[in-house]
Amino acid sequence: MLLIIAAVPLETALLRQQLQNCYERQHGQYRLFSGTIANQQLLLAHSGVGQNAMAIQLTRLLEQFQPQSVLLCGCGGSYPHSSLGNGDIAIASEEICGDLGVATAEGFIALEKLDIPQQPELMPQTRQRYPLQSELTELARQALPEAQFGPFVSVNCCSGYPALSDELQQRTNGICENMEGAAAAQVCAAYDVPLLEIRGISNPTGSREPQDWEIKRGAEAAQRGMLKVLQHLSKQRNPTCDN
Repeated sequence: MLLIIAAVPLETALLRQQLQNCYERQHGQYRLFSGTIANQQLLLAHSGVGQNAMAIQLTRLLEQFQPQSVLLCGCGGSYPHSSLGNGDIAIASEEICGDLGVATAEGFIALEKLDIPQQPELMPQTRQRYPLQSELTELARQALPEAQFGPFVSVNCCSGYPALSDELQQRTNGICENMEGAAAAQVCAAYDVPLLEIRGISNPTGSREPQDWEIKRGAEAAQRGMLKVLQHLSKQRNPTCDN
């Protein structure tokens, strides 16, 4: 079984329409959806916005349902150098905790550079980068040759003005900014479950101008990309035999 998770229901609306043999179940105070798309058994859930919400919900889901893989679907903001535009699709090569650290007058100091005492037998190692280059990611790249592949940056405070956008882009070399991916990557790493993250671009980072924001367009682009991935995965698992 594959788990598809998104922050908000808008980011799964098309996927839920495509679910066959759909069955709704209660998980705590929230509803989950199970069914199939392209012969793939799926569980579909929503985390809420932000890294804390994602970490809590995804941990609960992995503990209870033990999916084979996690597919994260949602919107994202493009960094200037990425050449991504609204409606384009991006696939994460890694997830980076973009604002976890200390902001100083001289610049940002990442948490992993703060020389925090580590005791591996008592606590997880401090990390800010999580590679996402699994077999599932490679299959997604085959299914979506038009998608841009590169580092995603997760933040608690989005880049709403150009200077912050430029600073994060230069420091991380990221192509896409979001608010949940790094938490999902950390949880999946802890449970040794592959994570695929696909985002549709809804806005450029560094702008709050209403005309620059197309959240529905970004959400639909990500879901169309996810549908192509599921169809490609089905063909790989059940190839047609030539007579």
